Amino acid sequence: MPHGPLHGRETEVRRLSESVMAAAAGHGSAVIVDGAAGLGKSRLVLEAATWARRLGIAVAPGVADELPRASPLAPLLEAMRGSSPPIIGDAKLDPAHVLDYGAFWLIDQLESALRRTTTRQPVLIALDDMQWSDSLTVVAVRALAERLTTSPIMWLLSRRPWPSMPTLDTLISDLVGGGAVQLQLAPLPSAAVAQVASDLLGAVPENALLGMLDKCAGNPSMVVDLLSTLAEDDELLIDAGYARLLPSREQRLQGWLTQVGPLTRQLLSVASIFGRTFDVPPVAQVLHCKVAELLPSIQEALGVGLLVEEGAQLSFQHALIRETVYGALPPGARNSLHRGAADALLATGGSISEVAAHAITGAEPGDAHAVGLLVRASDEVAADAPGTAGDLRLRAVDLMPAADADRPQRVMEATGLLFRAGRSAEAQTLAEVALQGCLPVDVEARLRCQLADSLGIAGYSASALHHATAALGLQGVDDSTRALLFAAASKAHLMAGDAAAALWAGEQAITVGRTPVRVGRALLTMGAAERVRGRLMRSLELVDQAVDLLASDAAEAHRPETSWTRGRTLLALDRFEEAKAAFDAASRWVGGPGTESTDVLGYTCRAMLRLRRGELDDAVAEGNAGLIRADELESWTHVPELCAVLAEAHAYRGEFGPARRQLRRGVSMVSQPNSVGAQRLAWAMALLDETAGEDPSRVLANLDSVCDQLPDGLQVLAFDPMAGPFLVRLATRANDAKRAGMAAEATESLGRVNCDVISFDAAATQAGGLLDDDVDRLVEAARAFEASPRPLARARAAEDAAGGLLQRRRRAEAVEELELALAGYDGAGAVVAAQRVRERLADVTSPGGGLPTVGQPAFGWASITAAELRVARLAAAGLTNRAIADELDLSPHTVESHLRHSFRKLDVRSRVELTRVVLTREPSIDG
Repeated sequence: MPHGPLHGRETEVRRLSESVMAAAAGHGSAVIVDGAAGLGKSRLVLEAATWARRLGIAVAPGVADELPRASPLAPLLEAMRGSSPPIIGDAKLDPAHVLDYGAFWLIDQLESALRRTTTRQPVLIALDDMQWSDSLTVVAVRALAERLTTSPIMWLLSRRPWPSMPTLDTLISDLVGGGAVQLQLAPLPSAAVAQVASDLLGAVPENALLGMLDKCAGNPSMVVDLLSTLAEDDELLIDAGYARLLPSREQRLQGWLTQVGPLTRQLLSVASIFGRTFDVPPVAQVLHCKVAELLPSIQEALGVGLLVEEGAQLSFQHALIRETVYGALPPGARNSLHRGAADALLATGGSISEVAAHAITGAEPGDAHAVGLLVRASDEVAADAPGTAGDLRLRAVDLMPAADADRPQRVMEATGLLFRAGRSAEAQTLAEVALQGCLPVDVEARLRCQLADSLGIAGYSASALHHATAALGLQGVDDSTRALLFAAASKAHLMAGDAAAALWAGEQAITVGRTPVRVGRALLTMGAAERVRGRLMRSLELVDQAVDLLASDAAEAHRPETSWTRGRTLLALDRFEEAKAAFDAASRWVGGPGTESTDVLGYTCRAMLRLRRGELDDAVAEGNAGLIRADELESWTHVPELCAVLAEAHAYRGEFGPARRQLRRGVSMVSQPNSVGAQRLAWAMALLDETAGEDPSRVLANLDSVCDQLPDGLQVLAFDPMAGPFLVRLATRANDAKRAGMAAEATESLGRVNCDVISFDAAATQAGGLLDDDVDRLVEAARAFEASPRPLARARAAEDAAGGLLQRRRRAEAVEELELALAGYDGAGAVVAAQRVRERLADVTSPGGGLPTVGQPAFGWASITAAELRVARLAAAGLTNRAIADELDLSPHTVESHLRHSFRKLDVRSRVELTRVVLTREPSIDG
């Protein structure tokens, strides 16, 4: 417990100590300490660290600093390198080299390091003064806290209420919503202030002293500073157990300053610009002298106790001394000194982020030198912290005169960085304002091209298409920019669901593009469009041509988008293993500049592959991990399709509530009513309603927009071979022969176009059999699907064949088909379909009662799914999450999701408790 009393903080101490003890017992948690400067946040953090060390918890302490705010990930890296032993020791993860690597690669490395550490002992990560943290630190904390919820990690974050940081506010809100303890520090009451004074002085303060202490407004830091300063200078009279008579802190400081000469006071004023701790060479640079010439002043300041040595640096003895000296500077002189500090740091090898911090503070409108420094700093951090880089670019734009010829270029650069950071609204507003001015044609075309490309990536296809079309209508736009505009238009058309228009725009991009990279990008989008249209072999042909062309450029060859696109086409072609290899390759390349947003597409692709392979548990886990990643990146483009995959998987598992929640979330993210995501959501809703037993006519009516495109619009059925037979079956049950016929015709057309794809060919046979009530064709389709890698489609085809056989009283054959269907549904975990087949099989085999029905409980050992059990067994055997992921060929996030579900279902809070439950049920694992 605390080494000394924390007066007035008894409640906070109790709640904080409870969290530390919970961490020692193996439970993860988060604690937020809020309060104004000086109220004791850092003291509470220090006390928590002391308790944690005594309990065997590894402590990782970090502090965010105001000036180096542009240094990405610095507080978290400092914390994890500062533990004993260090949680990370790799030189690549040194703050000096952090910008050499992708942001999310770094987060993954930190996650792995924490997982390794927590296998040995719990961890307390204490990050103080988070209000100064950079945006990447906030993203990393959010990601790690979410991914490591089942690990024994206590997150302790402190912050001041000002300056406000929206991303930090959101992080705190999410943590509190997830159960984090929030401690709001208020000023100390007068009685607590008196107790603090008594403890420090060893005497009872008299009324005059208490009156002076009341001016500290209950701020313990100010109380301690005031009392310490006076006591050290023997300006307190302590007699008969009472303390009396003290001057104010300001009087004492002024007394100190009058003891030194004018040159020393000048040294202190300049040094205060650099912060509490500083290097001497930059100070000498600002003063236009040599370091040796400052030595007498330094010795004088050290002698009277204004400065102290901190290794190779000097430091003000107390932060309040530095703040008073700094605050005494006239504003104009202060700004001028900050500009000088920026130049001095550049001349003496200081980091560009520190240079930028001074440039921001001291810059004035029209300061071209400051603009250049801000642009350099923005370039340095852009790869890993685009939001910070965008803010630096915006500050540079603010300083530039409206007539500056370079201003539109800087606006365009800032726009791109803000889009990459997920700040789409700010970026669009900035660009729209710039476009209202009179811009040169080439600048307007490039700015609109930037907008079209960025808005398309962000999912705003209509706006993207507007800007691409407007720019293409300008006179005198060069072919290089026109090719990029046509490519952006092609993507926008594809996202809006108009595959034909996407192909046309892609062809125009190829015509004017001419370079391999531009032609390759256009072919890639055209390949995706052909896949959406259901022309799968043509899609693969175009994509492979694109891959060959893009291979000539190393950066383009490793763009994740290329492999995601190729993998999706291979998935549609039933070539699941090749699709998985393409997805794996894309995952390895995510993390480079501009690639982060494609990570959500990666989760969507992997969840879809799991769904098509009948691995419903893993599909749900992968999809949930993808939604977490989308929140981390604030990237919503692929969320509608991802929610559709999740809703479909939940529907098969009989989890109708979660399925409808995913549908609502997906629909709220749809930006275009005819987009691929919107169509996928419509199908997922129909599947859910049909599975839940809704009226077929109502379900079919909700698909009016889809049905109206039949029989010529093959794209509405091309995303899944099961879609065509599903629609024929639904229309038949709704007594809508016309739509059933159109659906069968479209499905058969798809089969002819993709005659070498087993699943589409079998689906065409199945759809025809359902339409004509032809049992032989249904059986033929069931046999054809046996060569397909899609177990749910195989099971549904067998179930349809069994229905036809039963109508013709071919009971024995029907039983065989039903058993095949049941095995397929049970293997996938499709409990509703399995229950339906089980009941039908029971009616056939024993009309009086039949086979027992089996339900899936929500909690307890019996509620654990097969996928969750596989993960729990390996966790009980001592494997780390990363090792489990490698063993089961899953992502670490999927493993984390399975463990989180197991914890909830079994009502356990740590891996130790989970292991105990697993060993009780399956003792052989221990051996």
